[in-house]
Amino acid sequence: MRIHLVFVGKTAFADMESAIDRYVKRLVHYCRVEIHYIKAEKISAGVGDQVVRDRESERILKVTGRDAHLIVLDQRGRELDSKGLSKLLEGLTHAGVGEVWMVVGGPVGLSAKLLESAREVLSLSKMTFPHDLARLMLAEQLYRAFTIIKGEPYNR
Repeated sequence: MRIHLVFVGKTAFADMESAIDRYVKRLVHYCRVEIHYIKAEKISAGVGDQVVRDRESERILKVTGRDAHLIVLDQRGRELDSKGLSKLLEGLTHAGVGEVWMVVGGPVGLSAKLLESAREVLSLSKMTFPHDLARLMLAEQLYRAFTIIKGEPYNR
């Protein structure tokens, strides 16, 4: 399986980027991982949040393709615990899904069109997190999920 992580804009904090890289390097033992950075739309008084969401989401769909196995993170999505995420990934592997695209949007979120295009909409929590922190949490949870699948001790 290859997991494509799609992030809107660059990570703002070097320490956060370093932490994400730490988990991505660990993930390579279980699957191939690629990170794709989508150009963030400039947020200004003259451009509403909906326009920003639409433009960024269009860029995401250009990178992922319209037929991709797309999993989007959104606070209104379905919450899974770590074992639930591991079961989802294991099920995708058994179903022969070779490429999974996982999207973390920018500060104003993602368009309804992108959410409707997703095969799964997941939530990390009912709480709202900065998108940089959501990236790190996703990377860590993916690593944790694969250690659960392999029965390795990290999850304990």
